[in-house]
Amino acid sequence: MKIIKIPIFILLSIGLSATTIDELIDSGLANNSIIQKDKLQTQLIEEKRKESRAKKFGEFDMVGSYTHYNLPRTLAPIVPSALSPTSSVETTKDLFTTGIQYSVPLYTGGALSQQVEIDNLSKVMAETKSKLTREELIYNIRSLYLSGLSIQALINSQDSYIQALQKLKDIVQESVNIGKKARIDLIKSDTALQEAKGNRLKLESSLKMIKSTLMAITHIDNIDYLEPISVSVDKQINSIPEEEFENLERFKLQNLEIEKGDRVISKAKSIREPQVAVNSYMGYSYDIDDFSLSKERMWQVGVNLKWDIFDFDKTSAKIQQAKISKLQAIAQKQATTEGFKKLLAKATSDIETSFANYQTNLSNLNLLKETQKIEEARYEAGVSTLNDLLLAKSKTQLAKSKLIESEYSYQNGVYYLDYLLERGEIER
Repeated sequence: MKIIKIPIFILLSIGLSATTIDELIDSGLANNSIIQKDKLQTQLIEEKRKESRAKKFGEFDMVGSYTHYNLPRTLAPIVPSALSPTSSVETTKDLFTTGIQYSVPLYTGGALSQQVEIDNLSKVMAETKSKLTREELIYNIRSLYLSGLSIQALINSQDSYIQALQKLKDIVQESVNIGKKARIDLIKSDTALQEAKGNRLKLESSLKMIKSTLMAITHIDNIDYLEPISVSVDKQINSIPEEEFENLERFKLQNLEIEKGDRVISKAKSIREPQVAVNSYMGYSYDIDDFSLSKERMWQVGVNLKWDIFDFDKTSAKIQQAKISKLQAIAQKQATTEGFKKLLAKATSDIETSFANYQTNLSNLNLLKETQKIEEARYEAGVSTLNDLLLAKSKTQLAKSKLIESEYSYQNGVYYLDYLLERGEIER
């Protein structure tokens, strides 16, 4: 298919610096607050993942205590050897202990392993969400940029229209001066000129608002004007079949949610399994009144077993909650699929509509240009009124505006399709 290219915007202020679309996207991806928030969320999940992995290896604790008793206590538990008549038992009312304690889980029914996997999935999900956020930001910047370019092109077209009206007014003025035209024609031409200038001010106001929005979301300090890009109006649309939806990040995210639901169910079921842990301790007990001489060293190792045999269905409720969460994830994936099909169909339809509008507006503009030339010749020959000529010029200017808008509407549709298919960052 033949690619139709038209000029977009002629820079009038050469002394100003142009801002490119790539500069805005780069700045937005580097500085946008939502992107920064996603990065911090990923870092937070990574630290939680490290925490879950570390729990498998237990923990060392330095412990200490001080207790005052009303009756003396032994520094160490009394054993048979301490009952000998020749042995002595150290006692104190002020008992102080220091030591190191190590505890490690031996068996948790898979709870720790499942938590590690849940954290792994959470990290991948956070990274996937970040990619989708980047795609959305890129589209938002592109869409605003195209709106700005469209208005810049409209301003340029309006300037040409104003120049043409000014030239017409000068001609009418000369004709009035020599008595060839009525003074009412001069008033009409001046009214049309002032109206055109007013419309230009409205366009400048809209452009200023778009630039302010772009500066806000990209953290660019200043935008003088937007550098034009080449727009090709081509009906060819590169979409993807439904069977390839699973390759998109938004659907990978839904699959991760479902997988995470399975892990949460397994973790909830692990509560019913016996919980086995090893606890060890080594330290000293001191007589606080004789700190350096009266002390006893002790150490111990023990295995603890805890098995929840009845908890009034608390665990069953947790398992059921996890199952419901998984069903919600499955339902959400179905909703995402249905919504995505609608968005994809609408995006494709909008591109086709914009293409058709562009072709129609282009043909209409060519026709109106010829009509305007005819009306100019008729007015100069005195066989038509100024109203006819101004109407022809107005219609031609309106057609130019519609052509510009349909051109950028088409390109915006292409950018939106890129966003849906998550290829905006790749095809920059």
